[in-house]
Amino acid sequence: MNPDTLCMGCMYNREGAEVCTHCHYSYGTPADTPLVLHPCTRLTSNYLVGRKLGQGGFGITYIGYDFAAKRRVAIKEYFPREISTRAEDRHTVSPISRESKNDLDYGLGKFEEEAHALAQFKDHPGIVSFFDFFKANGTGYIVMAYVEGDTLRKHLQDRGEQISFDAALRVLSQVMNALEEIHRVHILHRDISPENIYIERNGNAILLDFGAAKQAFGEQSQSFSLVLKPGYAPEEQYRRKGRQGPYTDIYALGATFYRSITGKIPTESIDRLHHDDLEPPTKLGISMPARSEAALLKALAVRAENRHQSALEFRNAITPGSPGRKTASQIRPVVLHKQGLIAGLIASFAILFGLNLAGDSYALWETFPLLVVFVLMLLLFQRMWKSIQDGHARTAPDKALAFCFLPLFNLYWAFPVMWGFAVDYNRYIDRHSLKHNKLPEGTFLAATIAYVATCFIAPFSRPFFGALILVNGGLLCIAVAKACDAVNALGPASPAKMRNPITDPPARTLFLYGVAGQYQEQQLEVNQQPITIGRNATRSNLVITSDEISGAHVKVWRDPSSVGVWVEDLNSMNGTFYRKAASDRSAGWTRLSGTIQLAPGDSFQLSGGKAVFEVRG
Repeated sequence: MNPDTLCMGCMYNREGAEVCTHCHYSYGTPADTPLVLHPCTRLTSNYLVGRKLGQGGFGITYIGYDFAAKRRVAIKEYFPREISTRAEDRHTVSPISRESKNDLDYGLGKFEEEAHALAQFKDHPGIVSFFDFFKANGTGYIVMAYVEGDTLRKHLQDRGEQISFDAALRVLSQVMNALEEIHRVHILHRDISPENIYIERNGNAILLDFGAAKQAFGEQSQSFSLVLKPGYAPEEQYRRKGRQGPYTDIYALGATFYRSITGKIPTESIDRLHHDDLEPPTKLGISMPARSEAALLKALAVRAENRHQSALEFRNAITPGSPGRKTASQIRPVVLHKQGLIAGLIASFAILFGLNLAGDSYALWETFPLLVVFVLMLLLFQRMWKSIQDGHARTAPDKALAFCFLPLFNLYWAFPVMWGFAVDYNRYIDRHSLKHNKLPEGTFLAATIAYVATCFIAPFSRPFFGALILVNGGLLCIAVAKACDAVNALGPASPAKMRNPITDPPARTLFLYGVAGQYQEQQLEVNQQPITIGRNATRSNLVITSDEISGAHVKVWRDPSSVGVWVEDLNSMNGTFYRKAASDRSAGWTRLSGTIQLAPGDSFQLSGGKAVFEVRG
């Protein structure tokens, strides 16, 4: 891409126009102040800086272009305006005085820590994606994904300064999910507000601008002004030695929620210490459940010990009818006790076998043990699947539970309960490059067949009932034992390995490039959020208008640890086909059954060529 053809307002090709047809930015528009980098400034050989997107007390964010990855990015420059200035070259950041140098250097170290924090959550749907960190011009730069949309502040302004409780919950529950993850690895955001929540055009909410550098100055410098957002900062942030924790972010999120539904910013927490005049939303005419209002007011408690102590607790409390869902990281280690389960299975099959010999009429007390074991098996199946949930397991825990209740689905679907777990578990091991032993899918398939046979054949074939019970019980006991061992072997869920942006090379970015079809010559980045390609816009986020394409035809995604792109055929009617770059091209295409990982250079096509994509990096 020629930098001379790029618009500095949107980083699209302006095609020689003085005023961009995409964003109406005028070519040659200078920076609004001398302290901001001039548009078209080059940073290292990879990055080009465009117009300023925003500026706070500690940094300036620009739109940019990454020539190596050929994509638009957002570039955040460390620039604490109280102690920084630009040198005569208009690029170099320098302290305004000799006394300020230590503060500037200390803050830069914390700014780098912010980059490291973001690096742990690359491709998390609720946290802005981190790409790179580097030092130049006497300062540091964080390169992040550029997202289309508006801040929550702008979102509220466009809607009369407030939205309904349900609308606010839809947006901010996504932020709560993001906070669960960052708090899990002992990272605080410290600067949640409507300005730091971004709403993409598809409605997804993203958390921006971690406040590591801002907090650093509060700890380091007695002379540096404490910069906090009035109404959103809890009282402990006003104190230089105030103890902070997840409850600090909970207060700021609660204030953001309050502002979103009432249109009013809460009174500053430091003033509420002496006179708490915060009005409940319902007294301001806001319609919301009483339970949710109590949860919101608890999040806004002045004293930290009176607030919710985790994002999960806050989300469960404020969500009407919330069941208290646990995350996968909280489920593991499951510690399934196979001995007890196997003993229960053997006992239940023995009782069933004995009752069958005795006659057809059973008393309630005789069948009750079978019911207890059946319920325990349901809970076991659900916990097994939760242990391997990373967003890409084919069978969700709730669906697995439904399969247990409805054996007929085991005949219709290709991945029934026990066999489905083995397949999903083995895919999980592959995706995360774990050294655990895989489960024998044949044994699990046999257990499933015996299970279905017992459900459907046994009641109508008394001579074979005993044999079916023995086979079913034996195979199911083996499968349960192996499943328990496999899940327990996973151990506690550990956070993703953090890449050092200085010493480690950045992860390779992968794209789908349209070779033929509706998206020919177009390029789409692949990340952890699955891309579903199909004909039906309600089921797919990449739509291909062809009757030969299924409503949801194929799913594509990438795991952070993988070196390629995962492609899964979604039981499409006309199939998905793939071809390896190193294969003999004369041999044609291979039909995909299930899931395969494709490396850069490999290709796949839908329905015999209606759409062809190549993986590129």
